[in-house]
Amino acid sequence: MVSAQQSYKISFYQSSVTIEAARGAGDEHLAIDRSSGAVKVVSAANTANAFSAPPQRTITAHCVMGMINFQRGPYVILVTGREAVGSVGTSTVYRASETKIVKVAADNRVVPGFDAIDEATYLRLLENALALNSFYFSYDIDLTSSLERQQQKNQTASSNSSNNCSTLYKVANDEFFFNKYLSEPFIEAASTSQNAGAFVLPMIHGFFECKQVMIRGTAFNYILITRRGRKRQGTRYFSRGADEDGNVSNFAETEQIVDFAALNASTSDPNLAGVQMSYVQVRGSIPVLWAQVINMRYVPTLKVDADISRDRFNKHMTRMISMYNEIVAVNLVNKVKYEKPMGDAFAKLSEEFKSPHYHYTHFDFHKECSKMRWERISILLDELAEYNTRFGYFKIKREQKTPGQATTMADSTGPLQLQLGVIRTNCMDCLDRTNVVQSELARAILTRQLRDTGVFSDTDAIAIFPGLQSMLNNVWADNADAVSCAYSGTGALKTDFTRTGKRTKMGALQDGRNSIERYIRGNFFDGERQDAIDLLLGAYQVKPGASPFADEQTLEGKALVGTVYVCLFMLVYAFFYPRGGHWFSTSNVFFTCSWMMVLALVFVTVKASHTAELLNWPRLIANPNRPAVMRANSALTLPLLDRLFSSPETKASLRGDEIKKAWPTDKKLA
Repeated sequence: MVSAQQSYKISFYQSSVTIEAARGAGDEHLAIDRSSGAVKVVSAANTANAFSAPPQRTITAHCVMGMINFQRGPYVILVTGREAVGSVGTSTVYRASETKIVKVAADNRVVPGFDAIDEATYLRLLENALALNSFYFSYDIDLTSSLERQQQKNQTASSNSSNNCSTLYKVANDEFFFNKYLSEPFIEAASTSQNAGAFVLPMIHGFFECKQVMIRGTAFNYILITRRGRKRQGTRYFSRGADEDGNVSNFAETEQIVDFAALNASTSDPNLAGVQMSYVQVRGSIPVLWAQVINMRYVPTLKVDADISRDRFNKHMTRMISMYNEIVAVNLVNKVKYEKPMGDAFAKLSEEFKSPHYHYTHFDFHKECSKMRWERISILLDELAEYNTRFGYFKIKREQKTPGQATTMADSTGPLQLQLGVIRTNCMDCLDRTNVVQSELARAILTRQLRDTGVFSDTDAIAIFPGLQSMLNNVWADNADAVSCAYSGTGALKTDFTRTGKRTKMGALQDGRNSIERYIRGNFFDGERQDAIDLLLGAYQVKPGASPFADEQTLEGKALVGTVYVCLFMLVYAFFYPRGGHWFSTSNVFFTCSWMMVLALVFVTVKASHTAELLNWPRLIANPNRPAVMRANSALTLPLLDRLFSSPETKASLRGDEIKKAWPTDKKLA
């Protein structure tokens, strides 16, 4: 992999911080005022005249992710570590392996008291959002756009404004330009300069993997890219459905590329040299107004409002058609019990959405593939075969490049064929079932591509090439884990089928472990993760005022938390220092069971009355489904035992309106 390199030098002076690019910016720098945070473009000559003294310190970075403002002023986010993970054509793709948040404001600028605590919290949240290490970038190719979309943009733009370092942000796909909010101060400054775009580098968040494949003397690169949308991202239970603009949660575009234009590709067929083939699929939450409200139970409360979702649904599908020309929506949720309202709402709105470019099908994945009958996925694949054949895939042939030259869309004479539509797959989370179906659809297209190009004979299949099959299994399972970790906090379920082609008992046990971890994260940790994502993407912007981190826990809630810690301590003590000398002595069993009963009693009390304060809800942006915190007992005037054992009439007279049970909430979805 050989492509253009880039680096940035960040210099700290008394009144300004300057950013210099190694290439692409001419003699221009960015200057950030350390007092106001204003960003402007300055020439190197002006910089030398303005700063006669040497800089206080300098930092070298591979990429400037952007800038964000907190109470103490602006911070720049730098990529200080990178890892080359593959290439598209001759353009190298990097993963940001290490990031650094650097304060721009002068050291003498401080914030007092509790504001300093809030500032530290904001920084911790931002660090957590950057910690996934799933950010990818390239200096000379637009990773935010599929190959077909790059070609379309190249046809409508001049060749000197397509894929080069200083203008990548101008052609980037707004949906997948993940650091767009962080880059806005630099984009605004760059609008006054022809070269300052070198300081704005679009990044994607999701997955990228590139593997070399050798089949009968023909070598090519297999590339899988998943781009996660930025307009409605979040965590599993706090980001669901569609917003008023039609943006859906966990929206992602997955592109499979067969690349004969890579430097390490080789073929004896001159018609294959320089060929690239691309196949795109998308996923996204069911585009209606719905939510799963955490309540400490394993299954959250489901709320669906299809009646006011029509406008959101129509906006989403209209945009999908404008992006991809034709859409087949594949709904994998259960047709019965808990998930039935979701399937009914999707089917109803799909029937009302009149467009010749939209098609809908519902495949009850769990029913059809129950009892490990995973081969029955073929029923769905057969149903979609007509669309997959008609939509086809994108194909283009590029000029051969020598090492050191980057591949751009201007190096081709035009596409040989286009992909005419995409399949949009969803389940409840758009993770596990969706991953399985997308991987099978991609295999079917890959087989067709290799047959069309002559790499496969008409009777060849992926299964007769164990190395190719194993590679595909693992790449798609890695992709599933990456998307799942970003949304749910754990690896994907059902990846044993993706990796091995069959369901296993060990895989089922691993799924059980991940399911338990998802429950714990969803109830007790994901609120903070949602805050981190909102901060990174600009859904919440820090402003002076009341702290969003104010402690809302009542005195009784704190007592319950303290009781949990005491119970756990006592249980651990009984394990390591059993009464009576061994674990199963009468006194130790009685001691352990007593504390377990207290712990169970606390659990029931929390679930009944304290989910609003003791579960982990987002704090930066209020969740409309969060129950009200009950404060009438904040001074413990009503003892806990009274609350548990009094008659309903007594409780009502003691509590009054303030203690009206707020779960489940009767609030309308907004």
